[in-house]
Amino acid sequence: MSSQSSSTEFAKEFAKAQVERWRDRARGVAHLSWQSLIPVAFVLCWASGFVVPRAFAPYIEPLTFVAIRNGAAAIVLVIVALALRSSWPDKWSDRAGLLWAGALLQGFSLMAVYWTIVHGLQVGVAALIGALQPALTAMLAAWLLGEALSRWQWVGIALGFAGVALVISPKLGTSEAHSSLVLGLLTFVGVACMAYASLFQKRFEQVGDPWSRTAIIFIGATVPALVAACLLERAQIEFAPALIAVWVWSVFALAIGATMALLFLIRKGQASRAASLIYLVPPVSALMAYAGFGEAIHLIQITGFAVAASGVALVQLKERR
Repeated sequence: MSSQSSSTEFAKEFAKAQVERWRDRARGVAHLSWQSLIPVAFVLCWASGFVVPRAFAPYIEPLTFVAIRNGAAAIVLVIVALALRSSWPDKWSDRAGLLWAGALLQGFSLMAVYWTIVHGLQVGVAALIGALQPALTAMLAAWLLGEALSRWQWVGIALGFAGVALVISPKLGTSEAHSSLVLGLLTFVGVACMAYASLFQKRFEQVGDPWSRTAIIFIGATVPALVAACLLERAQIEFAPALIAVWVWSVFALAIGATMALLFLIRKGQASRAASLIYLVPPVSALMAYAGFGEAIHLIQITGFAVAASGVALVQLKERR
């Protein structure tokens, strides 16, 4: 009897151990699957951001949209930070710095990109210029911080600009040449603001916590958009389900979701991976614009995407080494 009882107890313990092992494995797979979805969601959100102006253009002007988008994101983030009892920056200099970083990162940059897309710049071209951000950041770091760039990194930067020129080149011999150059240049200025802000905000990485910092950044991003909208636009809004849907998506998925996903990747030591994901944004944005609004995709555009992505990849590869 004792031998049978011992065998039964052993079987029970073995079965229990197996069940626990399966549970742990299932939890690990679920956790891995959840984390692996973050880069995918990041690319989709980032890419859809360039399509947003096409969706809201019939109902609202671009600067007004950026103002209410950033303002709503700031309110939500402040509420979340207060609910989580997040620590806030103590020094006024840190708060002012975060406000300025926000004005550049989510204010001036978004105002420029959205305005140009609404006024005729192709979504794919805007996304391609936006994908130059890592290369511009490296170039600004060399000029402002004295960080050395290798010869191959400068080649990569040149390739990035060549890719943009290749995409814009078909319109240079047409009546749209002047407007295409102006819109492209304005978008480039907006992306340059974003690149500079990404360097500037690094000095505040240890101030407060991610929720409070991001809340202050979006407060700063609201101010220039609100001022510009009041001075330059008529504040005419045609409320429609499509506008409300794109506004909700822009606030929660793009302003908050994509920003926090980027911070998550950086916190996990995957900043270079986050930068490399930007290579995928132009073709994904172009496909979204084609599917949703019939924007044409030409072979030269695809070639330009590949050339620019190769250049930015070269900059990032040499940077990591």
